[in-house]
This record gives sequence, structure tokens and C-alpha cells, in this order.
Amino acid sequence: MLQESGVFLVDKPSGMTSNDLIKKIQKKLNIKKIGHAGTLDPLASGLMVVLVNQGTKISDFLLAENKSYIVKLQLFLDTDSKDITGAEIKREEPFKIDKKALKDIVDKYNGYIYDQYPPIYSAIKVQGKKLYEYARNKQEDLVKIEPRKVTIKECELIKYDKKEHTISLKLQVSKGTYIRSFVCDFAKDLGTIATVKELTRTASGNFKLTQAKQMDEIKWEHLLPMYETLIRSNQVLMQYHFEQDVRQGKQITLSHISSPIVFIVNDEKKVIGIYKHVANHLYACQRGLWEDDPNIKKTEAEMEGY
Repeated sequence: MLQESGVFLVDKPSGMTSNDLIKKIQKKLNIKKIGHAGTLDPLASGLMVVLVNQGTKISDFLLAENKSYIVKLQLFLDTDSKDITGAEIKREEPFKIDKKALKDIVDKYNGYIYDQYPPIYSAIKVQGKKLYEYARNKQEDLVKIEPRKVTIKECELIKYDKKEHTISLKLQVSKGTYIRSFVCDFAKDLGTIATVKELTRTASGNFKLTQAKQMDEIKWEHLLPMYETLIRSNQVLMQYHFEQDVRQGKQITLSHISSPIVFIVNDEKKVIGIYKHVANHLYACQRGLWEDDPNIKKTEAEMEGY
């Protein structure tokens, strides 16, 4: 049976890994290929963009989107994982946070570019191993973590709870930003320590948590087709009438366009390929996105794995 491709917008509950979530959806709907456009820590809840079938081939384009979060910091506490689920490594005597100092630090991070050090409990690979593998094996001293330039595009104070010693913030951040690291940096500017108590992703690019479904609600009818997914992600799409050229992986000519990457759409608004600009108006096939319909005879290009 021919399955559709696209994305599901899913509200991940706290306490579940991102991998467990997509595997449950895959099993429920008997999906052939599945992935996601940005993981969430087990503690975190909120929006996950789940990629289905040919949708898994556009992950790089969706991963590059800005992400929005609501985070609650637990002040005066530090843990090994940098969230509340980790083992406590330090605790400080609580003190009153000056409101003006807090406002100044919020303002500092509102539109702030800096070099951020990822947490040791992360999936970034260094010397062929993921950082969390070093941490679990007590080998932190064997690895050097390099900083990565990130942008905190928006930082807004939601609430400072003096009794609970928590600060809630609304954030919009660039690709690759670790909220756990941000919380440590933010607390350091306040003259203390903190860890993530709660975290919810509210948006990924133009996809919003308010549009997401609960995992047990997901049905095929909730799938956003590839065409709509790419339109909403502000990608460049171009209709091309000679579909067989695309299926055969041929170079094609596209006039009146200057984008380095173009998604090719057939007459039925099905996304069938990703093309890259090579010279003048000439574009070369970077990746095929057509569906493997058993009723359509495969071209030589498809048989060779284009």
C-alpha cells in the first residue's frame, strides 16, 4: 500500500524520550520510515515535528528553523545533567534576586549572540563518541567540549517566584542552542547556579504547539503533506511539468529564479525532488522525493538508487 509523506505535529509528554515517541507512532500507524526535526530531552514536553516517509529526507531544512520555548529555572541548584532529573552536585543558600538585576540580564539575552558550551549530557559527537557516553563512563576529563555560536533571538521574563526560587522565561533561539546550557549561563550572570525544572517547546519555525495533537490522537488524516510542510517552512518550490526528467535524475533548466535550493513539484502538487543550483539557470538533482508507487514502472535512475 502506498503511504503518504509529510509531517505530524505532536505534543510530546514529559517523561518520554523522543525516540520512544516516534517509535510508538510508527507502530500505531505502521509507518515505513519515521524521524523527527529536533529532539527533546525526556524531561521536556511540547512540539515535536515528526517526519514520515519521504519527509525524513527534508530533516536538514526543518532542523535549521528557530525554536521557541518556555523554561522554568530552579535557582540555587546544580545537577550533573543540568535539569531536575539529574544528580545534585551543588546547592547554594537562597537569596533575594534583585528585580533590576534580573531585568538587566533578561534584556542582555534578548537578541544576544554568544559562544555556548553544550552540556556534557548531550548527543554531540567528539572523537567518534557522544558526549553523554563520556559522562556515563566518568570520562569527562578525556574530552574537550568546544563552544558553538548561538543566538538567543528573544528572551522575555514571565514570572519570578520568590517563594519557590524559580524564574520562568519565554525564549526563541537559533538552531543548536541548548536550553540547559543557557540556564547555567543565565544563572551565572545572576551570581548563582540553576537547573532546568520545566521545559516546553512551543514552536519550531512556523509550526506551533497549538497545532499539535497528542500522541494517542494521531491519525493519518492529521498528516501535513510535503507540499504544505515546505510552504509553511518558507522553502522555494517550483512546478516542473516534465516529471520523468526528475525521476531520471536529469539536470533541468529553471528560469526567473535564483535560489540555491529548489523543491520540484509536479502537476499534482506532489514534491518529487530537491534540486541545487549549479550554473546560470541550470539545476542538478540533489535528492529524489517521489513516492515508490508499485503501479508505476521504475526508471533506470530509480533502480540505480537516485
